[in-house]
Amino acid sequence: MINLRHIFLGLLVGACMLCNQNVNAQGDLDFDQVLKAGAEDANTFLGEYISPFAKGFGYGMASGWYNTAKTHKSLGFDLTVTANLAKVPQKDLLFNFIGSDATVSKYNNLRLVGGGSANLPTIFGGETSEQLQTSYTENVNGTDYTVDQTFDAPPGIDVEDFGGYVPVPMVQLGLGLVKNTDLKIRYIPTQKSEEDGYEVGLIGFGIMHDFKQWIPGLKQLPIDMSVFVGYTKLTTDFDLSGSDITDDGTASYNVNALTYQVLVSKKLSVLTFYAGLGYNSVSSNLEMLGTYEIETDDPLFPLILEDPVHQNFDSSGARATLGMRLKLAILTIHGDYTIQAYNTISLGVGLSIR
Repeated sequence: MINLRHIFLGLLVGACMLCNQNVNAQGDLDFDQVLKAGAEDANTFLGEYISPFAKGFGYGMASGWYNTAKTHKSLGFDLTVTANLAKVPQKDLLFNFIGSDATVSKYNNLRLVGGGSANLPTIFGGETSEQLQTSYTENVNGTDYTVDQTFDAPPGIDVEDFGGYVPVPMVQLGLGLVKNTDLKIRYIPTQKSEEDGYEVGLIGFGIMHDFKQWIPGLKQLPIDMSVFVGYTKLTTDFDLSGSDITDDGTASYNVNALTYQVLVSKKLSVLTFYAGLGYNSVSSNLEMLGTYEIETDDPLFPLILEDPVHQNFDSSGARATLGMRLKLAILTIHGDYTIQAYNTISLGVGLSIR
């Protein structure tokens, strides 16, 4: 069977370089059961179930780029390790299975046992006692075959195991170039799990430039001011071929996070206070490729689904950051808070020279 809850938990833990996390969920998202409802219903269900993961990871990736608006001198550099913690809002712990109009279902073949409408947990929701039912007839080459099953609605990962946050750590290098311009590179080495069949890697690039130097009226102000643009990409691949329903199945999950910001900071002795105002654009996509065989009432004639899942998640909006950095010789320690769709705490430590 294809256990998507374990796949995304593996991604969460692997990308965050966490080990041996205990996750308090009382069930699993066995996606072969959801696939029995057909590709269209599977896409609809998965889109709502996974959406908070896509948003939380994306907003975490867009954060933690800076801890001052002051750029390095030429060939100056900093090396920083940052943990970005994106808070999952309460409203995204559940989704309405039917929708605002309980008389119009979002699904063709998937129903709640007992009918009606209910809030079901997303991937970060809690437990549920609801059950789902798939019951329909499909005609294959002139013969009707029935798909009929009832299964427990899947619970989510208990986000409280992570303090209520989606953790996204970064290792980042900043390098001073010319004309008060910094190049920033962030990186997570590729993490692989043979047991869970996934690998994940991350890379990102950013440019920070001191614009105050070009505006005569601002040059004399006793503060630092910069503009910043940063892009981060997460790439993952999953091997699903060990499942009971596919011999060649694969899945990929990719996230792109782009942020534009105006930064300002003020240094007072060993403390630097900084702020940023800007905009995020986050997009991600999930694909399940390959051939999947879905059982019917006649085991000799399974339904065949080809490349059944293609899901895109997009989120964008304004952001505002306030933070403080302590610098002792070349050691830096910083923390900030960003107000955005998923409010984010960033904590980091690093080395900074010139």
